[in-house]
Amino acid sequence: MSYNLIKNITDKDKLPSYLLFYGNEEYFIDYSVKYIKCKYIDKSYEDMNYAEFEKLPGLNDYFEFADTFPFMADKKLCILKEAVFLTSTGSLDKKEEEKLINIIDENESCITIFVIKDGKPDSRKKIVKKLKDKKAVFEFSRLTEGELTKYITDEFKESGYNISMSDANYMANNSGYLEYESTVSLYHVNNEINKIMSHNNEKKNITTSDLDLLLIKSVESNIFRLIDCICENNKKKSFEILEEMLLNNTPEQFIIHMIARQYRMLYQYVLLQKKGYGYNDIINKMKIKNFVATKLSKQSKNLNMETIEYYMRRFLEIDKKIKTGEIDNRVGLELITNGIIK
Repeated sequence: MSYNLIKNITDKDKLPSYLLFYGNEEYFIDYSVKYIKCKYIDKSYEDMNYAEFEKLPGLNDYFEFADTFPFMADKKLCILKEAVFLTSTGSLDKKEEEKLINIIDENESCITIFVIKDGKPDSRKKIVKKLKDKKAVFEFSRLTEGELTKYITDEFKESGYNISMSDANYMANNSGYLEYESTVSLYHVNNEINKIMSHNNEKKNITTSDLDLLLIKSVESNIFRLIDCICENNKKKSFEILEEMLLNNTPEQFIIHMIARQYRMLYQYVLLQKKGYGYNDIINKMKIKNFVATKLSKQSKNLNMETIEYYMRRFLEIDKKIKTGEIDNRVGLELITNGIIK
């Protein structure tokens, strides 16, 4: 992972003078910038040796800062936030571009970090090519299920707490981070970790019970619970989960969309089973996480193909009634939650 690589080369004083950070895991970008700042910038001289620039119309202010020598230090540090001029949607004028290319080759007293959090660097641009040649481009991607599980385990361990890998995986899959099109970042995951540690200040072993008590359940996690209850015909629990989601301001139409998506996945899972695919083959074929596959496997035991097909037909009927105004979202959601009764 890029943040570990940044830590290693920073600790070994092998950090390039110019770096480009981009990706959809904002926490690791911010963490890496802070780590470099702690390494090179003395707080006593921060005003003279550290600068951040955001949404610059041009680079004159940056050039002025970079061209002066560090004060009572070996290095200065400058962060160019939202470096859109390195993406396909932005640009520099030719003079500024040429000057920046020359500085990248010559200036070693100022560490400069270009940051792109929304978008990707354009590999056709000269500056991006130059940084790639110097192996100074780092992508910070969202963590996989396995990486997030390890991250959670390590975070608890560093603070003196113990959590099993299975419980860390349970937390990872209930955090919302791994959800379909999730906007949950590691900032949220860290807040949850800190909350759990604060609650268990004297008890250093974190259990599933602690997680169930304190963890804010994600939408996808609640959808799995809701489908479980529908499959088991447990209407009381189904409506309790539904009320919990609505109290948390989860839009009714989004809940309907997620339940429909879950049944489509369930249909695909059962279909692949019938075709003779094994558990691991299905995971690869459907491109789903192990946690999701485990849930689908459990739910598929309570439903046959005919029942799933019936549910999906009813979904289409209910969806049509909602779209034509015959029923509203809430009524449609209650029909679905009620087990889509024949």
